[in-house]
Amino acid sequence: MLEMALAAVFITVAVLAIGGRGMNAAGSGVQQHFVVMDESSDLPCPWCRAQTREGDQHCSTCGQRFG
Repeated sequence: MLEMALAAVFITVAVLAIGGRGMNAAGSGVQQHFVVMDESSDLPCPWCRAQTREGDQHCSTCGQRFG
């Protein structure tokens, strides 16, 4: 009888864990943010996600040094 109760608890936890993967703490769906880059930019700044160019030594928005 104890084994059946433990199995039920494990199954319930697994179902809740799988069912809640797409939710954050507030209960709303996970939002994905994409950075729109124009043709003159290369990669976004890894710290603030601002547009940068290949020749930049530091981010013009947050000031973090690259490399």
